[in-house]
Amino acid sequence: MRRLTNERALKRGSTLITTILLVGALSVVLAAILRSSIGERKINHRHMLRTQADNTAEAVVEYGFAQLSHTFDNATVVASNTFASSGAGALSKPPVGRLRSNIKYSDVALFASAVPSSSLVYIDPAEPDNLFDPLKGKYVRAFEVNLYGKATVTDPNGGPDITSYIGQRFQVRDSPLFSHAIFYNLDLDIHPGPDMDISGPVHSNEDIRLAPYNYLKFHDTVSTAGHVLHQYEHKSTSRTGHVYIPDDTDTLQTMYVDSVWKDSKMGTGSISDDFRSYASNRWKGNLQTEAHGISHYKPVAFADYEPDDTSTPAYDPVNSGRAIIEPPLPSSHSDYNTEIEDQKMSNKAGLYFKWDTTTGTGDPSTNPIDLKAYDGDGNLLDISDLDQDGGGLWELTDGTLYDRRRGDYIPTINIHMGKLKQLIESPNTGDVEQHIGGYDPATDWNGVVYFQAYSTDSDATAASELNMTGIRLIGGDTDETGEGIPSRGTDPGMTFATNNALYIQGNFNADGVSSSASSYEPETGEVPVAIMGDSITFLSRNWTDAHGDTLEPDAATTEVSAAAVSGIRPPDKQGDDTYSGGAHNFPRFLESWTSDTFYLRGSMVCLYECEVDDSTWSTSYYNPPNRGYGFNNLFKDGTYPPGTPLLRTYRRDNFQDLNASEFNTLTSGL
Repeated sequence: MRRLTNERALKRGSTLITTILLVGALSVVLAAILRSSIGERKINHRHMLRTQADNTAEAVVEYGFAQLSHTFDNATVVASNTFASSGAGALSKPPVGRLRSNIKYSDVALFASAVPSSSLVYIDPAEPDNLFDPLKGKYVRAFEVNLYGKATVTDPNGGPDITSYIGQRFQVRDSPLFSHAIFYNLDLDIHPGPDMDISGPVHSNEDIRLAPYNYLKFHDTVSTAGHVLHQYEHKSTSRTGHVYIPDDTDTLQTMYVDSVWKDSKMGTGSISDDFRSYASNRWKGNLQTEAHGISHYKPVAFADYEPDDTSTPAYDPVNSGRAIIEPPLPSSHSDYNTEIEDQKMSNKAGLYFKWDTTTGTGDPSTNPIDLKAYDGDGNLLDISDLDQDGGGLWELTDGTLYDRRRGDYIPTINIHMGKLKQLIESPNTGDVEQHIGGYDPATDWNGVVYFQAYSTDSDATAASELNMTGIRLIGGDTDETGEGIPSRGTDPGMTFATNNALYIQGNFNADGVSSSASSYEPETGEVPVAIMGDSITFLSRNWTDAHGDTLEPDAATTEVSAAAVSGIRPPDKQGDDTYSGGAHNFPRFLESWTSDTFYLRGSMVCLYECEVDDSTWSTSYYNPPNRGYGFNNLFKDGTYPPGTPLLRTYRRDNFQDLNASEFNTLTSGL
């Protein structure tokens, strides 16, 4: 009995020992797990602090980007030491209230490198890094500023501080206005009836609305700072023709897939978040919108265009782009801006005409026309012997041109390009009809001609319309004796700009030989030309003023080689349910062009709303031509007209995580 009791005791003792050993082992395991958990929590905590430091350093650099953008948005030229940390323009770090409470503010730092001179850069589309660059395939003037940010977070648990160092490059790109086949500062509408192909880059600072009747094919990049929509101007209804855009292999891909329009709405009733990734995968960077980060392209210091608010009775668009063709403002004017003044064609001009549209019938003996000319320094020139009775540079047609769109006879000043060519390229100071008095083309000519029309009419409405007048360029056929385009010096070609309605008659900067006419390939010896006006109307080589308010005689195939900068009357202006006519009707016509072709080899640029001639578009006053519109290879290859405006945009790249040594080396001396 005692033996049995002893055995039970031994078993109980053994069980107790086993239990103690198991508990001990378990305690060791639990302690190890606890230590591991605490260690992992500390590691995770440190990782969180590292992420906070990285994010803050990136935010500091982002804050620097905003300051750089503001500076470069408002100044064409910025001194190299502008952002030096010891100077007045040093970048400021974000306010302390914008950062986390555990950020060591005294250790936050932001530096910018010196501003270098710009250089001509080609954005090579073959480079993989440029696949989604909206300026790929273009020449730009570019320079780069490097930004460096530093941020330190403190550990509330008493651990060591964590510091993050970031570097990134800020590239400033000045792209010539004429580096696009079509550039719109307003909504871009394209809704052709016939098939239409567009070669060359296309951009709009507002929405792009596409609605072809048959097909519309783009053969280069399409970008917009707004949205791309399958829509017929301001209407919700649309046409059903296909829209094609190339991918990275130049294979055209339709926008209509599985019975759904893959525009910014992706078949839904509102802008879709899915469009960004879909467009990137389908068109490989050749179609980008604001969803891809596309921003407004505009000249430095120019405000963004804002259309009229049709819900208010006042007509109040922000039409700032039109400043490019406006006369200079005195420095005392409330709207005076040095940067904008420097970019106006009127202030770039080496030859300046000025016409009071309210005076004179052209009879020099009884009622002479008030037309004056000046050089680029404002010195009055003598052109009294160069009128139609003398040298033939200019003449007044007192209301013989009937513009059926404007519904009136239009007095015009005709400027003869061939005569201007002679006066600039081979002046003869011994003959009063063979030179401009007081003007030396060898030093005064820079290729930019500006024609200011102004009105002293007391009627404000009449004055704003410049008394229904216009400027007409004639004699620009390069294949006719005594005609052609003036060009002289190291900056060849010509830019002609006016604040008035502009008319171009006949072949212009081209020979008009239809068998060799091209919408993109320049002729031998062709010079780069730009024409700018409130509106631009093209008259065929068959045009005569005598046919008055009829469509007869018919137009004839005509060739123009020029970048055309003009305005439009936007659709539904003040809620009137009208149409702009679209980019295919951007060139204005007045004749019956049936079966004839109009070649426009250049770049079509719409920067503003028309203010002198805001007449309504319709097809009641013309029959449209066959359209041979194209992007001039001169511009594609980087040769532009004199005084070409530049559009400024930005790109960020070369993001770097730096260590302390690298950061200190790179920021030393900044």
